[in-house]
Amino acid sequence: MLMQLDGYATGRMDELETLTLTSAIDLTDEQKLALAGWATTVQRGTMVSPLPRYEELFDSLVARKFEGYDNQTWRDVQALVNLAWLGPEVRRTSALAVEMIIQERNFHEEQIHALIALHHEIMEDVVPTLLEYEASGMFEISVTPYHHPILPLLIDSDVAHESMPDVELPYPAYCAPEHARRHVCRALDDWQHRSGHRPKGMWSAEGSLSTASLAMLAEHGVVWTATDEDVLQKSLGELWHPAEKYFPHEVETSFGPITVLFRDHGLSDAIGFEYARWDANVAADDFVRRLHERRLMIISQFGEEALASAVVPIILDGENCWEFYDGNGEEFLNALMQRCSNPALFTSLTCSEAADSPGKRRLHHFTAGSWINGTFDIWIGSPLKNLAWSLLRDAKLALEGAGKTPEEVATAMETVEASDWFWWYDDRHMATHKSNFDSIFRGHLSTMFEACGISPPVDLSRPLQEVVMTSDPIRVPVIFGTAAMHRARALVRDVSIENHEDWQRITIRLERRPSELEEIIIQIAGQDGFERACLIVSDELLWRSPHHDEGFEWLAENMVALYLHTHHMWTLKIMEERPNEGRATAIVNLSAR
Repeated sequence: MLMQLDGYATGRMDELETLTLTSAIDLTDEQKLALAGWATTVQRGTMVSPLPRYEELFDSLVARKFEGYDNQTWRDVQALVNLAWLGPEVRRTSALAVEMIIQERNFHEEQIHALIALHHEIMEDVVPTLLEYEASGMFEISVTPYHHPILPLLIDSDVAHESMPDVELPYPAYCAPEHARRHVCRALDDWQHRSGHRPKGMWSAEGSLSTASLAMLAEHGVVWTATDEDVLQKSLGELWHPAEKYFPHEVETSFGPITVLFRDHGLSDAIGFEYARWDANVAADDFVRRLHERRLMIISQFGEEALASAVVPIILDGENCWEFYDGNGEEFLNALMQRCSNPALFTSLTCSEAADSPGKRRLHHFTAGSWINGTFDIWIGSPLKNLAWSLLRDAKLALEGAGKTPEEVATAMETVEASDWFWWYDDRHMATHKSNFDSIFRGHLSTMFEACGISPPVDLSRPLQEVVMTSDPIRVPVIFGTAAMHRARALVRDVSIENHEDWQRITIRLERRPSELEEIIIQIAGQDGFERACLIVSDELLWRSPHHDEGFEWLAENMVALYLHTHHMWTLKIMEERPNEGRATAIVNLSAR
């Protein structure tokens, strides 16, 4: 993030900013499609609906139907997508934001340019604000290894077997401990350059830690780090008790001790994935209620004296959840902070203060893992992700074989060692711009192989998914609402398509069968203009098709198969009726290969 802020400050522009600052009259058809793509990668309920003109245009932007869009309409799109990303305080205090929100539509280019300037003013204030609040003691800054790599896998990708013993991993392994060390040092040095001091803590990307990475952090003066309670549970084995996560644990490394904090998974995810749909005060009260439950658990297991050294770590992605809250979570955060600032009930600590707890436990065995399920399966272990890691290894060997110095190799490799390339190669993660990550990743690799004068081991002009494609169907995960990263209460897990001569089989895989009060409705549209429909309830399966020879069946307890005449593209509208929650809807496009 800091690198990106530096880039904006020196005049670099992202695609959306370029599209916004292009005069509407000069937008090409391709640029209009790209602008529509960015304008629809926002949360409708919390970001679009408060802007009536945006709500009016949104469906046509999603459908990419621009009939009737004139230059003024495109200017409105340019303005609205940037207005939507302003936080509630700016919307109240900025005269420009207030003016444009009241105006609603018919924006002119001068306003749009001023709006982008406002975005830059906000960005320029981020680091000075962090420095001011850190200096005042209001909070503590930690950093993450520089390009956000999965540090344990960078050191030795075989470490994934500690938490995933039966998973096939890349062979030979990817081993670049010197690169991992460089990511750690660059991050620490960067904040020292900005603030005048080195951070005491480091959040390893995705809470990914191993014995080797802990030693590396300790080697460079890091006092504390953190991960998820699942990692502690795997590390303790039979000694595990849920209350153990409420105590800092010290791990002895070859470079001295380092303290590890283990986050309360339930409380952290309640903020990240539950409370956005709740009344703000009810959610804050529920959070306090859960804290009291944890207090009683600690007392029950270890006695009341243990409260003096116990700590409840709340750790979540700072950027992911707030766009799902009304008002960017402002009302909820105010309600939560009011309750947590009551000294009669709670003491709020920085992580460094928590790491100084007198009741630290000693952790004698550490099982490598991350804060997602305590494993690394998001980033490694499938044919596609393993191929990506093998390509990294081959690129590193190519650079070394071409006579590059270790520093030159590490510099060339640091960008492609970032975690997100592998994140988007996991089939559970879907987003509008997912294919861009594959394209950019392959572009980086192609440049490295070309610079070494050798051909890459696979055809990098093709998406890596095509390179590893087998006869097995490609499963497309089904994402409902705010569960972009983690699923909650969904019934449908994923869908897949298989070809056989003139027929196709679409398989809907369920997490479980619906209960008596739940139902799944699936509308299927092909290129013939006819709609099929399937209703799945607890004990019945209903099917409707315009073709008498198209059919359906239960393949297994949790799998429904639809047999259809072949089409190049199918669109599935999947609706789940859930008690007390209403209807959740997801759209899935399936293409025949």
